[in-house]
Amino acid sequence: MLIDTTLLLNSPEIIQGLLNGSMQRYGSVIRWSAGTEKAGQIVRHLAETPGLTNKLVNIPFSPVLGGIDVIGHGLTYHKLMGIEKTLSSVMGLTQIAAGASVLNLGVSIAGFAYMGYKLHQIQNKLGQIQQSMEAGFERLESGLNRIENQLTQGFNNLGKGLNRIENKLDIISGQLAYLYLLVEDNRQKQQNLAKAISHIQQAMIIKEIASLNAELNDRKLFPSESPRECLKVANRVRLFLSNQALQISPALDAELMLNTDIAIQGWAVATATEANLLLEIGQHQEARELLSVEVAKFQQIAQTWGNQLINDENSYLSTTYRFTHSRFQEHITLERVQRITQIYPQDSTLSPEDIRRKKTNIDVEFQMSYSNQWDEIWTHRQIAIAEYLDTLSELLARLDSLQSFAVLCESENVKSSKDILPNENTPPGLYLLPYEEKSK
Repeated sequence: MLIDTTLLLNSPEIIQGLLNGSMQRYGSVIRWSAGTEKAGQIVRHLAETPGLTNKLVNIPFSPVLGGIDVIGHGLTYHKLMGIEKTLSSVMGLTQIAAGASVLNLGVSIAGFAYMGYKLHQIQNKLGQIQQSMEAGFERLESGLNRIENQLTQGFNNLGKGLNRIENKLDIISGQLAYLYLLVEDNRQKQQNLAKAISHIQQAMIIKEIASLNAELNDRKLFPSESPRECLKVANRVRLFLSNQALQISPALDAELMLNTDIAIQGWAVATATEANLLLEIGQHQEARELLSVEVAKFQQIAQTWGNQLINDENSYLSTTYRFTHSRFQEHITLERVQRITQIYPQDSTLSPEDIRRKKTNIDVEFQMSYSNQWDEIWTHRQIAIAEYLDTLSELLARLDSLQSFAVLCESENVKSSKDILPNENTPPGLYLLPYEEKSK
């Protein structure tokens, strides 16, 4: 490595800044928080050692429902990272949407193998969800906390893929798992979703993801080979999937959200693959320019979906802060709410007083007599919306911070991004890279 790196655990200044709120994690960087003198400016980049990246591949996903399991997932995550539980929480690592896991938390030379594995998981998950939708599941009068014997048929094929369902819908997890909450009350919707998955598997969208996955696997096996072919495939897949994602009009519809989500996750991986390959071969300016264009498009689609899914007929509920109500406290953490506000402009610049007023109005709305319209089905759909939007927000942040990493590589004038990243001989952990954009 050509620049000094420091283990996060060995940087008391950064840890203190995260704990007292003056600094925050945004994607793969630590930056100054809003309200500070240097608000938004990058303090350090996060980098993963290959050993840590490989461990994070198999980390269990945070469940869509089930409060205690969310915390349990956070414990697993912080142990692998080698950081304290409190620090994991203030870094926003307790509940990260499964869909965002297709990109690394920190930049890493093992990133290609990681992304390839995550794409493979998406393909597997599609098949598992299709099987369960074809078999079907019904809503019990007593709620969804216990799925009785007559419903197990629809989940028998999901044991390993969804963290051992054990006949309970309240612990489902994994990429695309939020789809269950959108169709739980309607057998026809389940059948339609199964057909939609079948169409996706036959369509170009999944074929493009499969081709990118093949190239990533090839890169893993032959890292010293020329990246030209992988660059060509990543470029083609990026253009195709971004076009697919931008063509779909946002709506609270399981089929539309499924198609968009797969396209968006594939788009993010293709963009990160292409950018990282360019950085490896020293084409830093090209990588930065590529990311500048893609991040702007990604932000556009994230905010469009945010506007569509957050807006409500009831103006008092047309805010991300509705997720802070007590009915969601076991399923949606404050860190998730804060991430979603970043793609919902109406909430991102609110003052503390404005936020307090919104929360008060929300409490009043839910306490009023006609609030029985917001039943368990409505609540579950809101949890699904939060999971979906969290994926968009976190992926946007990680792509945006990769753009900042490209600036760092260009500023340091390194021959390859590998020169400033922890290598296989570096003790496992989450490291900090210094950040200082030099004048040109």
